[in-house]
Parts: sequence; structure tokens; C-alpha cells
Amino acid sequence: MNREYKEKLSGKIEGNYSDLEERVMQDIVRRIHKTGQITSTADYQINRLIMLGNSSEDIERMIKDALSASYPEMFELYDQVINWEYVRNKDIYEQVNQRFIPYEENGELQQITEALIRQTKSELENITRSLGFYLDYGNGRRVLTPLAEVYQGYLDSACMDIVTGVFDYSSVLRRVVTQLTNSGLRTIDYSSGRSNRVEVAARRAIMTGISQLTGHISDMNANLLGTNYFEVAWHAGARPAHAEWQGKVYTRDDLYRICGLGTVTGLLGANCYHEYYPFFPGISQRNWTDEWLEEMNRKENTPKEFHGKQYTVYEAKQRQRQMETAMRAQREKVELLKKGGADPDEVMLARCKYQGQLDEYARFSKKMGLMQERERIYMDMRGRVAPESKSVMKMFPKEMIVNAGHDIKQYEKYKSVLGKEVGSLANFGQIKYNDTEKWEYLNGLKKYLEKYPTSDKRYYDAGEKLKELGVNKGVLLPKVQKQAFILPEGKRDSYHIMHRMLERNITDDDVRGYMENAKAMFVQWGGQRQLFVSREGMCLITKKDDEWIYKTVWSKHDFDEDSEKILEVLKSVGL
Repeated sequence: MNREYKEKLSGKIEGNYSDLEERVMQDIVRRIHKTGQITSTADYQINRLIMLGNSSEDIERMIKDALSASYPEMFELYDQVINWEYVRNKDIYEQVNQRFIPYEENGELQQITEALIRQTKSELENITRSLGFYLDYGNGRRVLTPLAEVYQGYLDSACMDIVTGVFDYSSVLRRVVTQLTNSGLRTIDYSSGRSNRVEVAARRAIMTGISQLTGHISDMNANLLGTNYFEVAWHAGARPAHAEWQGKVYTRDDLYRICGLGTVTGLLGANCYHEYYPFFPGISQRNWTDEWLEEMNRKENTPKEFHGKQYTVYEAKQRQRQMETAMRAQREKVELLKKGGADPDEVMLARCKYQGQLDEYARFSKKMGLMQERERIYMDMRGRVAPESKSVMKMFPKEMIVNAGHDIKQYEKYKSVLGKEVGSLANFGQIKYNDTEKWEYLNGLKKYLEKYPTSDKRYYDAGEKLKELGVNKGVLLPKVQKQAFILPEGKRDSYHIMHRMLERNITDDDVRGYMENAKAMFVQWGGQRQLFVSREGMCLITKKDDEWIYKTVWSKHDFDEDSEKILEVLKSVGL
């Protein structure tokens, strides 16, 4: 910035312009490095540097120093630009000299500077008037914290970039959100107790700040031109309270009385997209007539249906905002999953869910007749998040993509219990939504293993197979040997087992061998009885007075059809 300019500006605002100048030059040089030439955007930015009070000589020197270029290289760079049709001002490149627009003649810069002074009440900081990270000590006394100063610094830079026309709004917002998130911020906290995600808070603060700066410039123009009337702009989908007064002409007092200028919820308040411009009754022609406004209000208040729900235009735009917020959160989730080393299938499912959200957003917007505002989604600068090919989404059932969060948690639980039986996340989804029989099997196996963690799949499979064959002897489990009595000490009761043993020539050692060599056992009566199965024989024990007693036994010579089926099934599963 020219020295004469610096002398006319206060230290604070000079610092704002100097920082802006540096950001512009860095972006110009970045573009030249990338393409090897002065691009159309770089040419535009060079013209804005002229507006900031630089001469063509200043600009050439800054570019030359930043590029470490020789004069011949600079001549070649400039010669290329001169021959291109899109160049806005060839004199900048043809006549390199010290001439610049004096501050007294630079009406645009004077207006911007005066607007900044009015907006900040001469403090020349916190242009957006954000109260993020302030502490509220009561009685209207708010204290600025160091974090608030950092946050305001980012927002002030953004406002300077946009209001001077050097950078476009979307690029600036993406940069600011990236700067804030890179610094570790995810939410912005306010003294009121509210908290917003960083992209929501930054967008609202910057948009509100720019609108208010524009309002100050409109006021200055109206005073200069001698009019007390203003036309308020119209836009589609305005909130109902604003729809009542948008698109009409008002006096300055009416802007405050009717439109709520100066209030948080009124004209130029938080999240207000409206602007107002000087109007000359009898000379100016309205942009929006009363008849046109009435017809548009009728159309916008006629609801359209999507998935069985009715939406007015305002409601549809609010739904768009909700969908955009959900997609930004999903993009962040994908990034965190990747950084956390999550299973590739889990990352892919999260990406597929994001693609599904994008598709739904497009369908909704088309149905409602609204423009998609994807720059709101991509402001996080995370790059491409959706799968490279939509065919990848076929890996997962549609329902799983919709219910991704719940299904991933469910998958992790099933995986921890069932291990490789579940397979990949994609395989789990296909089973859950497309294979009812296998899903029921997994459910049964999971419940079985959760209840009997010392068992395994072989016993469950054998038990289910036996049920299919009509053999239901209880819950099949690995054997757990018990100290059991053939005849309790001190008791002379005639137990059934004694008669069976005598009749079939079964010894005490045979009985105990059936338990010791058992391949598995059936648990019956809620654990009060256990049937041990071996290839030589079977024995049933029962619990009586806290003692286990052999109830009955039979050897392989007395196996019935059910016994043969049990042994056959156990062998088929490797037991």
C-alpha cells in the first residue's frame, strides 16, 4: 500500500489493509506458480491491488520479488497477458510507473473504510460484531477472551477479503473454516450459553458482517444523493417475518419501525440475506411490484410434497440447511474414521452414506424447485469424500447406508462375539437385509455365545441340527465334569441307577468313564440336570440338596435312535 495511503489511515485499519494486500499477493503468486502465467483471476486481483492504493510499479516489484524472477522473465510474463483478450486494464502491464489513485479520489476505498469505521464504532476490530468466546459477567458486561481475539481475527480477514472484492465469498468461507478447524476448533461458544459448529457460526458471522457493511455504504450513498427512501431487496424462501416487508420501498424510519433494522431478528440481523439501496420516488423504478410480490408469496406458500411431507419454499430451504449440516458432519466422520484407522469397510460405508445423502439432497432440491447450494457442504475443504464410483454403493444394502451409524455399532457387537462368522461389514449388511435365514442364525448364535461364553459354534450348530431332527435334550454345551455320587453316603434309598447297573452289568468305573470321556453334555431343568454323552455310554446326573447324584446310565449297547442321532451329529461338527 502506498505510503501516502498509510499516512491517511489509522494504524488499526492500515494493518487490516496490509494483511489483505499480503493475502492477495500470495494468492496471485500461487496461481502464477501453478500455471506459469497470470491467470484471469490473478489479473482481477492485480486490478484490486490498484484499488488498494498500489501503483503498477509496486505490483510488478512485489510479483518479481515473490517469484524470484529476473526482469526478462517479468517482461515475458507481462507480454503474455497483454495479448490476451480478457485483460481488464492493459495499462497496468504496458506502463509500469509510480502513478496511483490518490486516496481523496478513490471513492470506492473511502466508502469501504468509512463503512468499517461505522460498523466497528471506530474501534476498527471485530467487524462482524461476533460475541463468540466472550465471557458474560452479568449486568451487560462482556469480557473479551484471548480465544475470542483469535476467532475475530479470522472473521475480520474474511470480511476484508469479501467487501473489497478481492476474493469470492465461497472461497473465503472455505479458507476460514479450514483455518479454524486446523487450529483445533470444532464449535464456537457464546456468552449466552449457545454453541454452534464452526462452519455455521463462521458463515453466519461473515454474512451478517458483510450485509451490515453494505448497509452502511447504502446509507452513505443515500446521504450523498439526498434521499430518505430505500428499496429493500427480495429473495426466495425468506423467513415468514421478513417475507412481509421484503421487496418494498421504505423511509429510513420505516426501516427501523417496520423492517426491524438494528435488531438481531430484523433487517441486516443474524442470517438475514436482505440488503437495501437508495430509492428516488418519481424517478426510480421498483424492481418488485406489489402484484408480483403477492403472486410470489402465493406460490411460495403453496406446499409441495416429498416423501409424504409438505413443504413451503421457506420450509424447504430450512430442510436444505439441515441436510447440508448433516452432510458436513458425515464428511467429518469419514475423516475421523480414516485418521483413527477404522476398518476399510466401515470407512467405505460412511462414504456411501454420504453419497446417499448427496443423492437425496439433489432429489429433494429438484422436487422443491430449489438450487442446490453445495458450496455450503464443501466449505470444509476436505476434498472428495463420496466413493469414486457409485457402483461401490452396491456393496452395501440401501437400508444399511441409511442406518449406517446403528448398523456399524451392531456390526462391531456381532463381530466381537461371533468373530469371522460375521465377515466384513459389507457381508454383514447383505446378511442382515437380504438373507433372513442367515440373519436368524447369526442372532441365535450370538445370543447363545453371550449366554454361554465358554462354548463355541460347534455345540450351537449341533444343538440346532438335533432340534431339526426332533431330538431335544436341552442346551448342548462342552462337558464340565462334576463330583457326583452313585449312592450318597449315609443313604439307603433304592435309586433307579442301581437297578439299571445291576441289570446291564455296568460298573461304577463305567459310570464315571461316561462322564470323563464325554464329547458334550446337555443342560436340562435350568441347570439342575446334566446329560453327559460319550461313545461308550451316557449318564444323567441331577442336583439334590446341593449334591450331584447319578440318576441313570446306559451303555452303547442300549443306545436308542435318539442316542445314535446325537453321536452322529456331534461327529459331523468335529466333536
